[in-house]
Parts: sequence; C-alpha cells; structure tokens
Amino acid sequence: MGRVREAVVTGARAVRRIPIPSTLSHQALREARSPQPPSHVQKTHAVEDEMIGRTRTVWLDRHRAELGLIIFLHGGAYVSGPFASDWAWLSRQVDARGCAGLMIDYRNAPDHQHPVALDDAEAALGALVADGRLADQPWVLAGQHAGGGLAFSVARRLRGTDIPAPAALIAMSPWLDLELSNAGITETDQVDPVHERRLLRDAARRYAGRAPLDDPDLSPINASLEGLPPVHLSVGMRDLFLSDVRVAKLQLEENGVDLSYREVSGRLGLQLLVRKGEDIERVHREQADVIERVFAADS
Repeated sequence: MGRVREAVVTGARAVRRIPIPSTLSHQALREARSPQPPSHVQKTHAVEDEMIGRTRTVWLDRHRAELGLIIFLHGGAYVSGPFASDWAWLSRQVDARGCAGLMIDYRNAPDHQHPVALDDAEAALGALVADGRLADQPWVLAGQHAGGGLAFSVARRLRGTDIPAPAALIAMSPWLDLELSNAGITETDQVDPVHERRLLRDAARRYAGRAPLDDPDLSPINASLEGLPPVHLSVGMRDLFLSDVRVAKLQLEENGVDLSYREVSGRLGLQLLVRKGEDIERVHREQADVIERVFAADS
C-alpha cells in the first residue's frame, strides 16, 4: 500500500508540473471575468456604468460620494478581471462605510499594453478632479493582485500632480515585481502551483510589451515608496508574492509610512471567488478601520 501511495503522490506532482498552454490559461482567466457586479451586489447597491474618457468605470452608490469614495483597481494579472472577489470586497467596504465605490475597469493585455492600465487609472482620476467629483471628499485607493501593484504605481505617480492624494492605500497580495526575480519565491515553491508562475511570466510579457519588466511603473518594488499615504498591506502565506510583499513592508517602514500589515494563512492573491474564514474577516475589519479612520480625519 505504501508503494501505491508513493506512486500516486509522485504522479500527482508530475501532473502539476506539466506545462499548460498559455492560451488555455489566459482563456480561463478571461472567461472568469465579471464586468458587471454579481446579482447579490446589484441587489445591494445602485449600480451605474460610466465611460470616463476611454475608460470604463462602474459605480456602486454614486449618490453617496460626498460621504467618501473607494476607488478600486481589480486583479487579473493585467490580462483579465474584474472577478467576483473584486466586486465582493468593494461591496463590503462600501456597505461598511456608507460611502460610494468606483471600479476602474482598465483595459487589459494583449490588446492593450503598458502603460494603458496606468493611463486609464490616471485619466479617470483626472476627469473626476476636473469635474469636481474628487475635490471635496476623501477617497481611498485600493486594489488586489495586479490591481494592488497598479495602485502603488498610481499613488506614487500622483505626487506633485493636481490630483489630490488618496487618504489611504489598501493593497491585497499586490504584484509588485513583474520580473518575478526575488529569490525568495523559492520559499513558496512547494505550495504555489508551478502553473501560476508560468501564467504570470507569460502575462507579464503580454502586458509589458517592449517595456523592461523592471520599469518602476510596472514593478513598483523598484521605486521609492516614500511619501505614500497610510497603507494597509496584506498577503497570504501561500501566495507567490509573499517574499516581495515582505520586502515592500520593510521599505515602507524604513520610509516612515503609516503602515498596517497582515499575513493570513493560505492564499489571498489571484482569488477568482470570494474566500471566507476568520483570517479574511480580520483583514476586512482592519481595512474598514483604516478607511473609517482616514475618512473621519478628513471630515
């Protein structure tokens, strides 16, 4: 029986390492995309689509924007998204604060390459400032996975512009290094699927185009993280980005950024469906506390 079990385990490990064609991986991600909020979110909020320039956005409870605004950048490795988990997070936090939420549905690779995601996010923010909708109320910038890394880049690039800085930055398992160069990635080799690393490397090439992957606008781990607003940073202990997020934590602390940090068991990044559990509930409560604190300070 021991030999049979050993053969089964060995076979399963081998299957996990069989390359999956990138076309299949990206097709699966695209099919998981949820451009409109799930039905339970639509029943809870007033949902409105708005084209801001060339960027598609979706509002949750726009009529409450004067009470605060959470702007969200979705995950999806720059080739897909938003997903059900993105909508669920935004819905929960909008409900908790009684404010408005805005999903920026930035354009994805391979049809749109860097810096389109940055341009879409910044153009939407600029348009909101131009028509006065981002001038008189506090706002928070949030994102997960690719959207979390994008949020860091956007927040950094806003310094010295006419766009007011967000009151806080919330990033969940952010993709901070498109090179996937951190040697610490090997620490999670036994718990992160090899297929995910292949998918991310391919997605990075598709989105970056001719831009070098170490460009700070693509990989904010290579940029200065000083001067950022209060940050809530979270990551799963089985996430591929764990070591990179720990490096970012140290950089933020060294630069004196007001930082809240949480590691949770299991995975947090690239979650297509909503994950539940006490660890996740704790993260959500901490994020809600940060939002409440910065909104109250600006009121």
